[in-house]
Amino acid sequence: MHKCDRLLRIATGLLGSNFPKSYRNLLRKAISLTIKNASDRVSNSTSILIATKELELRTFDATSWYQLSRGLFCLGYFRAAWVARENSLDLSIDEGSKQNSSPTAVRRAVEGHLERLNLDSAENILTSTNVLTLKTISSFRESLRWFKGNFTKNRVGDPGASLADGASKDLFGLLVNGKTVALVGPGQPRGEYGNEIDASEIVARIKFPGSAYLLDYRLFGKRCDISQYPNLCPLRELANLSSYEFFDDLRLIVTGEANSSPIRNIPVYSENQELPMYRTTATSGMRLLVSLIRQGPRSLKVFGYDFYSAREPYNLGMKSFYEMDAWKMGDGYLFGTNADFPKTDITVNFGDHDPVSNFCFAQNLYKAGLFDIEPYGKSILELTPYQYVERLEEMLGDW
Repeated sequence: MHKCDRLLRIATGLLGSNFPKSYRNLLRKAISLTIKNASDRVSNSTSILIATKELELRTFDATSWYQLSRGLFCLGYFRAAWVARENSLDLSIDEGSKQNSSPTAVRRAVEGHLERLNLDSAENILTSTNVLTLKTISSFRESLRWFKGNFTKNRVGDPGASLADGASKDLFGLLVNGKTVALVGPGQPRGEYGNEIDASEIVARIKFPGSAYLLDYRLFGKRCDISQYPNLCPLRELANLSSYEFFDDLRLIVTGEANSSPIRNIPVYSENQELPMYRTTATSGMRLLVSLIRQGPRSLKVFGYDFYSAREPYNLGMKSFYEMDAWKMGDGYLFGTNADFPKTDITVNFGDHDPVSNFCFAQNLYKAGLFDIEPYGKSILELTPYQYVERLEEMLGDW
């Protein structure tokens, strides 16, 4: 069963007998039309948006609304997904603010308040609750400090992370704390930033494939001190090949895997602390961004982050690398030319990583002054959340 089909079937099951038959039939028709003829997505988008707005808020609970939003995101009906998601967030805040709420309900309420920058409301819940773990409260308070602008840049090391095999747990902090840092994402920088990137004391990149695949140094620069890879198993295969000398320039590898041993004697830093985003997990780019912020750089500037607003999530150089070695890096779906990149892969990924949660978290960090970003990325972060959703619709087009 197609993943978006499965998610919507789960959603309708959660909504139960109160789920209007007309809306259920509309979704089924949309699923059928979208799978058979992807170009029908746009023609159905407005009707699904209107029908979603007409659903009664209190008919369903927060989880049902959110599951519906996930399914709609996977089908590319982003504006309707936004409506369902907002309903979920409203109900989560209401449910978690009541006395005797479950730990999950309280956590969702705090996540919702943080996303909307209702910081006093989040603080009030954290002060009064006794159902959350100390680790969860610590994570929330960290975000509160960030969003309030109370973060001090003298903190070294992250207690939620670890380095394997006796490597110094302070290495990440020693590399980043008090330094000028450039963070380069997998997207295409919208300008000649290579010299600015390489002039930074520390350069961090997402899934660094080696300088040979950066193609145009005027855009990307050459250096890489820190690189993040979600999956280390295929990376270890690559490291065994002598032709991949770019490993020799790395000073630290960052991953989401726990207790990972060094690769070619390069220490591995494990990011094993989740971010308090509303009902979702962070993307690789968001995880590395936050990990760098935790180490207290003197300045942090981001390049090549488009927050899914661009048609191709990977720049041409990285795409060229993946076309040759995607099987080793664990991302076989990247085969093919940029023009052929399947939009269904983009939307199905939204069922795993809520794009709005990730956008809002990044936007709140940006508003707090915790990082700078190139002009194109800045133009995205200065959108309202709904304008961002409209930009996603524009990006997806008519499949």
